[in-house]
Amino acid sequence: MKIEIINKEAETAIAVRYDAVDFTNMAATMKEGYQKLFDYITECGKQIVDCPYCKYFNGSEDFMKFDIELGIPVSELLPEKNEIFMSKTCEGKAITAIHKGAYKDIEHTYIPMMQYLEEHKLQSTGVYYDYYLNDPSDTVESELLTKIVFPLQ
Repeated sequence: MKIEIINKEAETAIAVRYDAVDFTNMAATMKEGYQKLFDYITECGKQIVDCPYCKYFNGSEDFMKFDIELGIPVSELLPEKNEIFMSKTCEGKAITAIHKGAYKDIEHTYIPMMQYLEEHKLQSTGVYYDYYLNDPSDTVESELLTKIVFPLQ
């Protein structure tokens, strides 16, 4: 696995937020949230400019509950509607790596990234992003690609 430091540009995104999502309900919550976003983007007739992401604000000590933002980068600002709002992704220095395989095994990439932070004396902001580079509905689980981004302080 290749871990690298990047200089990330912010992207404008349409988003929804969910608080205290239990890990066992994460997939259902994400499916619901992304469907709302895709439907709204279609309704507005706008274009998606990058892959969907999940932004993790924090997690419980046992990593079983998370506050998350689900977002999809879009080409222009859209009006807010109900729980849908405009957001910006992180900007600046970050470390990144690509996880290949099942989402349930993503810790196999997170752990080395956290070790990288420690070994290189880097400080994370405490916010993490998972960008979903391909679609689980038409991709074999072993071929799923997730770009993980840890913004740095």
